[in-house]
Amino acid sequence: MDKIILKILLRFVKIFNTKNIDFDKLQVIAETKILMDRRRSPVNFKRKQQKEMLNPLWGTLFVYFILGTAIGLLIFSLQSLLVAMIVIHAYLLFMMAMTLITDFSSVLLDTTDNQIILPRPVNSHTLFLARIVHILVYLLQFTIALTIAPIAFTFIQYGLLTGVCMIVTMLLMVAFAVFVTYLLYGLMLRFANEQKIKDIVGYFQIFMTTFFVIGFQVVPRLINVNDNKLSLALHGYSYLLPPVWMAMALEAVQQFNFNSIHIAMIACTVLIPPFTVWIMIRYLAPSFAKKLGALSNTSRSTTEIAIANKGKTALSQKISKLICSSKTETAGFETTWKITGRDKTFKIQFYPSLAYIAVYLFIFVFKSGKDITHIWQGLHTTKMFLFCIYVPIFSVLASLPITSFYDNFAAAWVYQSTPLAKPGELISGSIKLLLVKFFIPIYLFFFAVAFFIWGLPILDDFVFGFFNNLLIFFAVANLSDHYLPFSRQQNIKGQTGKFVRSILQMIIIGLLVGAHYLALQISWLPAALIPVSATGCYFLLKKIQHLSWSKISF
Repeated sequence: MDKIILKILLRFVKIFNTKNIDFDKLQVIAETKILMDRRRSPVNFKRKQQKEMLNPLWGTLFVYFILGTAIGLLIFSLQSLLVAMIVIHAYLLFMMAMTLITDFSSVLLDTTDNQIILPRPVNSHTLFLARIVHILVYLLQFTIALTIAPIAFTFIQYGLLTGVCMIVTMLLMVAFAVFVTYLLYGLMLRFANEQKIKDIVGYFQIFMTTFFVIGFQVVPRLINVNDNKLSLALHGYSYLLPPVWMAMALEAVQQFNFNSIHIAMIACTVLIPPFTVWIMIRYLAPSFAKKLGALSNTSRSTTEIAIANKGKTALSQKISKLICSSKTETAGFETTWKITGRDKTFKIQFYPSLAYIAVYLFIFVFKSGKDITHIWQGLHTTKMFLFCIYVPIFSVLASLPITSFYDNFAAAWVYQSTPLAKPGELISGSIKLLLVKFFIPIYLFFFAVAFFIWGLPILDDFVFGFFNNLLIFFAVANLSDHYLPFSRQQNIKGQTGKFVRSILQMIIIGLLVGAHYLALQISWLPAALIPVSATGCYFLLKKIQHLSWSKISF
């Protein structure tokens, strides 16, 4: 499918004919990137025969298809075409933006090909557009999976003309999502201090994730339910939103209503997304690739850092002595500590997941439609402290798969050059680091908030919940493929599906929260279950520590 989409994209790109783009070189670069995505680069001495999925991307596409089918059913359940199309197009914009932010952030800001391509006679316009085409190949596969059901339902419910026009609006929405993401990244790269870009990118992505996810919670609240019918209150600012343009354009086609407001919305739909693509190619391209080069530079060299820290006992060394059971586990713990503190790629991919905590807080506060004062007054009588117990682990779980990727992955040969009998201890050391550095501080913060509201009676619930969270973390680590820390090459297929995995993890945690809630019906049961949960954690951790080389993936 990717070859077909690439050919279509390249034909479409030629519409924006400009002397600054070499289309032959663009095609070679894009084809090479996709070819590299299909390949794996083994860096180990022994190349094991491993049975892999035929294509991990298909699993992600299937989940997107299910989600698209669910949202597409609104076409039959809602009597208003306008409301259904606003929701569907807003959902598509949200999914594409989230996919760009959470799944393809490392590809958006990738600089590894600059050293090979830029010394050649390839200008920044061509390289910039090749990077866009590379990502669009994958985004369009997601778009097809996400929209095939809604489009089919539109053909059935509203006829051929509306269905064909919906295909166009969906593609334009994807183009607009790419432009918005690139524009914000481009502005940040243009005006930021180059030495601080690595940190700013992480904070910027946290803001972007929070903005899009909270926005996705706000849009449905514009919809009112009166007499079992859905209506949408459009205000002046509503006409600035792309989903409204697209929906009103489809409404005009379906109802043959071409008054002034509908014609204006059709003009916005047809003109603005292509215009943004032209802006992206013409004005963003010259500086984007050049500014990206700053991301690969560090403000201080490794040698300078080592000299500055000479003679000091690092905090990681003090902690590792307390919680690590072997020198191998200590090595995994301290290595992961240092790399997660310095590596920009890890920060870019992990820190946005922490934004989900703010998102859930927003949903929790405004879900009932009551004001904050009313909610606060009755909060101590509820069981909502379960929210404080289980939300932290959902966000921190995102760090687990990320720790296997590293730009300097080739250095992982050192693992097999050492006489390690239990390589699983490296993984367990890395897991302990993630819990100590990220999960426990967040968990203690939520405990302090909950203790202030609910008091001492929730202490046993937080202890029980703590071990339940560890149980979730160790269970996910056992069920996942076992990669040594920072031993894998970054590639676009390896980045797909993180948002989908987050949804599946949310379901698992939801089930566990439900079980904890049921246990609350018997006052002494949570405390009695603490040893059971702790025992499960112990055996799951031991299973990871005793992993042999035959269980390690490469």
